[in-house]
Amino acid sequence: MAITVNWTTKVINVPKADLTLVQSVPTEIRSMDLNWFRLSLKDLEDDPFEGVPFLDTHRHNTTVTVGGVELARVIEIINGYTVTFEDGQYAVNLFGANSNVGDVTNVNQVSVRSANSAGLVTSQAIEYGEYGNQVHVDVINGESGTIYPIGTHRRPVNNIPDAKLIAEARGFTTFHIMNNIVLDTGDNIEGYALTGINPASTSITINSGADTIGCEILEATISGNLDGGTILRNCVIQDLNYINGFIYQCMINPGTISLGGSDTAHFLNCYSGVPGVSTPVLDMNGVSGIQDTPLAIRNYNGGIKLIDKTDTSSTSIDLNSGQVIIDSTCTAGTIVVRGIGKVIDSSGNYLKSGIINGGLNLINETVTGPLSKTDIEESIWDADLADHNVTGSFGNFVQKKILTVAKFLGLK
Repeated sequence: MAITVNWTTKVINVPKADLTLVQSVPTEIRSMDLNWFRLSLKDLEDDPFEGVPFLDTHRHNTTVTVGGVELARVIEIINGYTVTFEDGQYAVNLFGANSNVGDVTNVNQVSVRSANSAGLVTSQAIEYGEYGNQVHVDVINGESGTIYPIGTHRRPVNNIPDAKLIAEARGFTTFHIMNNIVLDTGDNIEGYALTGINPASTSITINSGADTIGCEILEATISGNLDGGTILRNCVIQDLNYINGFIYQCMINPGTISLGGSDTAHFLNCYSGVPGVSTPVLDMNGVSGIQDTPLAIRNYNGGIKLIDKTDTSSTSIDLNSGQVIIDSTCTAGTIVVRGIGKVIDSSGNYLKSGIINGGLNLINETVTGPLSKTDIEESIWDADLADHNVTGSFGNFVQKKILTVAKFLGLK
């Protein structure tokens, strides 16, 4: 529905659906932005067949700055036109301008509330404060447009292109995502920050057509495709492609994170969200002859599986407590694992430092599973026990101590 004008009777009809719902109970209250109202009338007036031949519906005086104070706009319905709001038991609050709409409204059950004031003012500072240094986006409950107060918390905008125009006009760099959203072709958030309500309330799905280079995403559940150089904070990560950048304090859910590009992917204070024996997967996106994405994981908790590492880049993983699975598709470069945990292959076999999978250099500084007698010998002596000639009572004493340690550890 939309505003219509009966040019013969000079009645301007305003549908209820075009008004913003402010309150449902105990009394239904809606609001009408008078600037939106007059722009809608201008669109009707410039119609070459219906609007142009008839008298103008209104007179408009825009905002005026006097002595550093910006006086509000004035809208006056003229030439005998009247206004009829769709009948019903509700009230309409008029805002955004001084007007005579209340004086020319045709009486029915609707209560029209004007807010005219000789001292009504607006200013960039007032508007800026209502935005809260960010543009509010709700693709489900918001509305299109770029004119204040669209994009504020009480009247969020419903699409990214309009949100970006509002942000550019006012110098904002943050979008507050108030509901689930799918970003696609035409949604350019390069260099912007997207802040959700929390990962349970805000889901951001990023299709390949969206432009996301250098963006930052906070407090949301994320899936889809990124363009690189992205910062993720306090998020839940689902299946995600092309990560390089910084990931802070995020939970990694079941699925695969695919790395890409030559810049390092940094994971700090992250953890697996997968209970039991399953584990998140990091795809190094290896292509023979092309450098894999360097990877640095610090203070990680839980399990993680590395696959498809085929070139010379280095990977460093510092475990707080967890498990690293190195798949047989990891065949080149260097992986350094430190901290408390274990390093295994896809079959569950414990892996030690050395060359594995035909060419991958593994430097394992974690506990790698049950210790063998040989492990103890190599840890205690500077050579194998068989190379030492220990005899006499002292030798028997040493051997008994070694057997005691072995028995304590469950070794034969």
